[in-house]
Amino acid sequence: MAHVDWGSSIRQLVQASALLLFTSLFGTIGFVLIEGYTLVDAIYMTIITMSTVGFGTIRDLTTEGKIFSIFLIIISAGTFIYAITTITTFVVEGEIRQVFNLYQVNRKVAKLKNHIIICGLGRNGSEAAAELLRQGQPFVIVESNQAVIADFRQHHDVLIVKGDATQEDVLEEANIQAARGLVTALSTDAENVYITLTARGMNSRLYIVARASQEASISKLRRAGANRVIVPNMMGGRKMVNLITRPALVEFVDLISGTGPTNLHLEDIPCAPYPKLLGSTLAELHIRSHTGVLVLGLKRGDHPVELNPRASEPLRGEDRLFVLGTDEQHAAFRSRYLEA
Repeated sequence: MAHVDWGSSIRQLVQASALLLFTSLFGTIGFVLIEGYTLVDAIYMTIITMSTVGFGTIRDLTTEGKIFSIFLIIISAGTFIYAITTITTFVVEGEIRQVFNLYQVNRKVAKLKNHIIICGLGRNGSEAAAELLRQGQPFVIVESNQAVIADFRQHHDVLIVKGDATQEDVLEEANIQAARGLVTALSTDAENVYITLTARGMNSRLYIVARASQEASISKLRRAGANRVIVPNMMGGRKMVNLITRPALVEFVDLISGTGPTNLHLEDIPCAPYPKLLGSTLAELHIRSHTGVLVLGLKRGDHPVELNPRASEPLRGEDRLFVLGTDEQHAAFRSRYLEA
């Protein structure tokens, strides 16, 4: 697993514990050497001296022992209070639970394969996460703002890595080597360019979709390694105009993309893993009559998508079907053609 930054709270706890242990060892060794105490007696004297509880000494101290005790009180008073305060805060404020939750998240992320990484939980990143949740796709979010993370987790049980997505170690925590895709949706184009460059260098097979706020940034993001660049403002403006000039077209596009008033949605089905599809023609499969889903298109290897594909052509391992239907119709399709 990649390097994990446990945060300042853990560092403070380790520092406080180390100071407390060092001071205790110093006091114990001092009392053994100066006063000739046994180990248990030396530990007892060290603890009551450091904590200033006022218990009596085991026996009268020598002059050297008194001077050592004064010195130990001076150096240990602040150390003891700091250590106890830090440890108490760590427990009372739930830091242990937070560290345990972080450990659990990193364990789950380390097991992900062929997942998608979303960088940024702004409007675009949140929508991307919601869509992946709807599709049931494995994904992990990278976000640096704790308030944004807390707010999102109130509504969704998802894997989130807290950190700066421009840093390699943070992307490693998101298990980028095993990921198949990355969405970079930060607020500035410069950050998205940097994340794209970094991610492409870490995983050459990664499919990267980048957000751009300016049209001038499109070419930069593509040169940085983005496979696709989305400009939400341009897309939104065009759709607003089309709603006036071509409303029926927008309604149709919304229908097949699953964003319209119906519960229809389009799914991409690879043929290779499913023996019931391979070698059969669409005419022989009778997909529409058996399940209700509509085969809108077929993509064969690197060739362009074929709309309204020929029913007489046998399906091959390199083919992908694009089918449209309701949740119930897709369930029937999976049950009849995809399950063994």
